[in-house]
Amino acid sequence: MKYIIACQKRISYVFVEEWFAKDEVESPVIAMSKTQQQKNLPKLKVLVVDDMASMRMLVTEYLRRIANIVIREAGNGDEAISQVKEFSPDIVLMDISLAGMSGVEVTRKIKSDFPNIRIYLFSAYDVDEYRDLKYDSPCDGFIQKSRLKTELQQMIQTELERKDVP
Repeated sequence: MKYIIACQKRISYVFVEEWFAKDEVESPVIAMSKTQQQKNLPKLKVLVVDDMASMRMLVTEYLRRIANIVIREAGNGDEAISQVKEFSPDIVLMDISLAGMSGVEVTRKIKSDFPNIRIYLFSAYDVDEYRDLKYDSPCDGFIQKSRLKTELQQMIQTELERKDVP
């Protein structure tokens, strides 16, 4: 199966089998997720916000493979704000470059009303300006899309550990 992921004006082809191939062996995140399930702890809730449906699909599919979580998607800032109010996610994965309202603007609006929601900004571009957003904005971290798999695993593991604390 092949998904086309357009990052800004360039298009790259991502073969899902290749992207997921290294996850055949059970990761610590998968093991933690199973333990959470056995303990009947609440599932982690994640909102994926990107104006590119193909990117949302790829991230959502990957998250479903690595953890027992509930996922919702939003394609723009207004949808994200609405989903946060309705869904109350633990984590929001927010693309910086959204059509209309930027991911940074949306993050500020969400954090002003829901300061406990963890928001991670992500982008196809690894530039200082974006990496520094974790210091200059209310976001909880920055993830470059090329390192998304590794960063998602670490982020989900951290959040599962946080939820496991009584």
